[in-house]
Amino acid sequence: MMDSPQKISVTFSSVLKEAADTLSSNHIEQARLEAELLLAHVLGLRKEDLIIHPDRELTDPQEEKFQQLIERRCVKEPLAYIVGHREFWSLKFNVNPKVLIPRPETEGVIERLLNLAGDETDEKAIRILDVGTGSGILAIVSALEFPKSRVTAVDNSGDALEIARENALENRVADRIEFLKMDLMRDWTLPKNDLYDYILSNPPYIPSRELEQLMPDVRDYEPRVALDGGPDGLVCYRCIVANAFPYLKTGGHLIFEVGDDQAGPVEQILQAHGGWDEIEIVQDLSGRDRVVSARRALG
Repeated sequence: MMDSPQKISVTFSSVLKEAADTLSSNHIEQARLEAELLLAHVLGLRKEDLIIHPDRELTDPQEEKFQQLIERRCVKEPLAYIVGHREFWSLKFNVNPKVLIPRPETEGVIERLLNLAGDETDEKAIRILDVGTGSGILAIVSALEFPKSRVTAVDNSGDALEIARENALENRVADRIEFLKMDLMRDWTLPKNDLYDYILSNPPYIPSRELEQLMPDVRDYEPRVALDGGPDGLVCYRCIVANAFPYLKTGGHLIFEVGDDQAGPVEQILQAHGGWDEIEIVQDLSGRDRVVSARRALG
């Protein structure tokens, strides 16, 4: 009687090498890192644990689940949607295809807010409006950085607001953030007596004609409504500049993230509207103009 073939053990190191090769052959740039993140997600471990215990074996169900996730990544489904979260400002935020995946560049909006607000953030009882909140990153980080603040977060999408509320609860600031559904492209319906010190926004800013040229990770999976900035990419900026003005305190600031080559046109929109001064353009770490801020003039 012949012996049955011995099952080949599948270890962390062997499965990671195979997965990294598969991802690399499908043009995933950080193939090894992404393989590690996906395996850590399946196993409920830290990425470091995979390195510390390279010879630990996977069970059959674990290996099957991991291979399914690798297949999803090979067809360019974003890693953040597969694992269900993305880091921003050193915090974990839940995401799904109903919301845009947070990008590091958006941290520039928070950095500009902190710069304008100055010292003693713990003592500042300011009011902040986050326009187009998505997963809630700007509203939630603002609430954390300013513990005495009151924040309002608005979005067109009820699905996005649901995720933002979930993230606010997990970061323990839900009691200081009001989430409201509102069509941002129409006249705003917020109470006019509720004036804000700061209005923040990372609006859709990709020109419609450029959407099909985006990487498939973005083009095929992220919500178009959070990407499409209209024919010239500036439609939302025009609407927000006009609508934000009466909701800002005199001396209050509007802070935008902008796309490549859009800082100048956004500055022109602010100048054409009138009533804005101290218009500033701030570069990101790559030297690109990334944030535009403006003050509601004192006069």
